Amino acid sequence: MAMRLVTSLPDEVVQTQLARVIASRQFCNAPRLSRFLTYVVEQCLAGRSDRLKGYTIGLEVFDKDADFDPQTDTIVRVQARALRQKLDQYYARDGVDDPVYISIAKGGYEPTFFVSWEGEKPTDSVVAANSRRTNKPSIAVLPFEDFSQETHHGFLSNGLTEGTISNLARFKDLSVLSRSTTQKAKSDRMGVEEIHNRFDVDFVLESSFRVQENRVETNIKLIDAAHDEIILTDSINGQLDPSDIYKMQDEMSLQIAARIALEYGPIGRYARQDENTESAAKWEAYGWISRYYELGIALDETARAEIKAGLKKVIENDLTSSDAQAAVALIKIEEYRAMTEHVADSAVLDRALDHALLAVKYDSQSAMAQQSLAIAYFHRRQFVDFRASVERALILNPGHSDMLAMFGICYVALAEWDKAIPMLDRAAALNPLQPGWYRIPKAIFLAMTKDAKAAIAEMEKSPMPRFYAFHFMLLWFHVEAGDMPSALLEKERLLAVAPNAEKLIRRHFDTWCLNDEIAERIICAFRKVGLNVVD
Repeated sequence: MAMRLVTSLPDEVVQTQLARVIASRQFCNAPRLSRFLTYVVEQCLAGRSDRLKGYTIGLEVFDKDADFDPQTDTIVRVQARALRQKLDQYYARDGVDDPVYISIAKGGYEPTFFVSWEGEKPTDSVVAANSRRTNKPSIAVLPFEDFSQETHHGFLSNGLTEGTISNLARFKDLSVLSRSTTQKAKSDRMGVEEIHNRFDVDFVLESSFRVQENRVETNIKLIDAAHDEIILTDSINGQLDPSDIYKMQDEMSLQIAARIALEYGPIGRYARQDENTESAAKWEAYGWISRYYELGIALDETARAEIKAGLKKVIENDLTSSDAQAAVALIKIEEYRAMTEHVADSAVLDRALDHALLAVKYDSQSAMAQQSLAIAYFHRRQFVDFRASVERALILNPGHSDMLAMFGICYVALAEWDKAIPMLDRAAALNPLQPGWYRIPKAIFLAMTKDAKAAIAEMEKSPMPRFYAFHFMLLWFHVEAGDMPSALLEKERLLAVAPNAEKLIRRHFDTWCLNDEIAERIICAFRKVGLNVVD
């Protein structure tokens, strides 16, 4: 398709294209290049192209001091070259069919814009419609409003807004509008309905904050833009440390993004409700992945089969769906380690690894793809590869609490408490409404390092009736706490949901690479309540 240079485009068309580029896998982990591109495009749209000089960019984008000399310090020229290369990569891959092409010619920093056309120049309305089209749920984060008595915290508003946008963009199954777009929407006093109509977004995040003494209090509202209905309200607070204010901003924006974007959170619930509507294609993969994360390791056989079938339909329609491939890998890992006749079937684990490798192949910058590969490597006892994939996944998205909890479980199984507990604590901090399965690894840690009563107290915070692991862990803890009546009751409950537990428990522990001391203590508890464990 040919490209035609245009001298003018509606601002919202350029801003929407900028948002798409910044949210892409090529840019989402390149914050400095994203800032560079955003700055030059915003200056161009504002009619300030004359400011696009090496010196000004050095100060505004790279935080150089006033004595910065672009002739001796080449950072702007070097990063401009890197930005051009990154744009080329984007338009050769993810942006190959985009209607607007952003380019920065060599020898300068002013962006130029091209539109795709076939024989005739497209109208602005056609370009606008095409540039807004996305096959992912989309969200606009409006600038944080300052409701403090002393209103001189503009820097905090900017930091929280930019941080929330950046952290939401790490969730690769979301499309996030750029701050320049939402800043314009705010300054133009657009309501939610107008934002929806203008930018075709699914959700709008309205947020405010108040500084009181050394405390920052934020309130967020997530709005279904099509119906102008609030689907989530929440508040997140933090301590204002003047010596490390940027760390506080980063932490709070990470928590805000996690509350919104976790797959079984408000957007996930919306996706599951929307699966049977005309726009189902947009939500299908997100909805199935949401169901997977909602249950996590507590998936039963029926739910596992249903989710896997749904994800396979997604893959049939789009083989290159990285997140769907990753979710299928994780589902197959659940099959491999679940207390069924298929437990420890190596062929199932091999198929899981195949899907995980495809997920990484199709999007190596997807944290979920790296997560699925890490978990597959763990169960194959390829621990060096496991640790490397864990590091890559956490670099890509340090705010995904379920991923942190799953990695924490793996490290608990290996009895590597120094790695496990910070991950589990971090997961709990990011997700206060954590699912019950978060509690199990923490309870194991308490049983091994403190006492059984502390482990029982942890488990009872989020009961998981009819989940076999919940029952056999409580059985173990009650035996070690000397409460045999409660242990025998958990034995009955365990056999009701896993009648072959005596036969399968050893194989189940092997799939989990469970530390020998942990495994032997559980098996000892089994035998004390009359369960005959098959070796």
